[in-house]
Amino acid sequence: MFQILTILLLETQFSMVSALLTVEVPQQLYTAEYGSNVTMECRFPVNGSIDLGLLTVLWEQKRQGWLKSKEVYTFRNGKVLHPSQHPDYIGRASLLHRELKLGRAILQITNVKITDAGSYLCLIEYQGVDYKYIALEVKASYKRINTQVMRIPGEDTFVFMCQSEGFPLAEVFWQHENFNLSGPANTTYTLTADGLYNVTSILTIKPNMSENYTCVFWNKELNGETSAYISTLALTSTQYSGQKILISLIIPICVTVAVLLSALITFQKRKSFKNEKPKKDRKRKLNPNAKDENSDDFSAQTEALYLSAVTASRDSGTVGL
Repeated sequence: MFQILTILLLETQFSMVSALLTVEVPQQLYTAEYGSNVTMECRFPVNGSIDLGLLTVLWEQKRQGWLKSKEVYTFRNGKVLHPSQHPDYIGRASLLHRELKLGRAILQITNVKITDAGSYLCLIEYQGVDYKYIALEVKASYKRINTQVMRIPGEDTFVFMCQSEGFPLAEVFWQHENFNLSGPANTTYTLTADGLYNVTSILTIKPNMSENYTCVFWNKELNGETSAYISTLALTSTQYSGQKILISLIIPICVTVAVLLSALITFQKRKSFKNEKPKKDRKRKLNPNAKDENSDDFSAQTEALYLSAVTASRDSGTVGL
C-alpha cells in the first residue's frame, strides 16, 4: 500500500512540474539513407531568453526487445557529458548548441548505420520536465548491382550472377523480355557487420547468344526496386577483346625480335670482315720481302721471254756479219 501511494505521489509531482514545460516535435518520423546524415529536433519554450547553465537535454535510443536504452547525447547544466555516451555514437552524435537559445534541441547523427534505427527519447529539463519520442527509420536501397557472366567449358550453358547489398532484405527476380525466370534461380544472402543484407542470385540457363536478361532487386518494405541488365554478348565481347589485346601484343614482339636478329647477323658479318683484314696486314708486316705466288710466277715467265729474245737477237746479228 505504501509503495502504491509513493508512486502516485511521484507521478502527481511530475505532472505538476511538467505543466511548466511542454516539449513539442515538428516531425515524429524521420527516414535516413544508410551512410548519410540525419538531424532530429524537439522544441521547448524559452520565453525570450534562456540560461544554459540550468538546461538539461537528453537524447536516448530505444528499440523493441532492448532491456536498456543507449545514451546518444547528454547536455546537463551547460556541459556535455561525454563519459556517459554510448560507444556506438562517439564521434557521430552531436547537439547543435547554437540552436538551444532558440528553444531547439537538434540532434545530428552522421554516417547513419542500420543499427541507428529505432525510437529516440528527447527529454528537456528547464523550469520543468517534459519529453517526446521520435522514430527513425534507416533504409539502404540496393543501388549498386554487381553482375558477372560465365560460360561452362564445353557446354552452351551460361551462368548469370547478380550481387548487391542493402536493407531490408530484398527479393530477386529474373526476367527475359516478358517472361519470369525466377524459378531456376538460386538466391542466397548473408548479414554483414554493418547490418546490411548481402544478396547474391545465380541463374544457370542455355540462352541464345543475342538474348538479354534482367535481374531485379525488389525491396518490399521500401516499395522500391533496382535492376541490372546482363547479356551473353558481354562475355563474347570480353573474349574477343582479350584475343585482340593478345594479338596486339604478339605482333610488336615478333617484329622486335626480327629486327634484333637482323641487326645481330649484320653485326657478326661486319665483325668477321674486320677480323680477316688485320690478318693479311699482319702477314705483310712480318715478311715485307714476301711476294705473292702469282707475282713470282709472272716474273719468272717474263725473265725467260727476255732471255729468249736477247739470244735470238744475238744469233741474228752473227749471221748478218
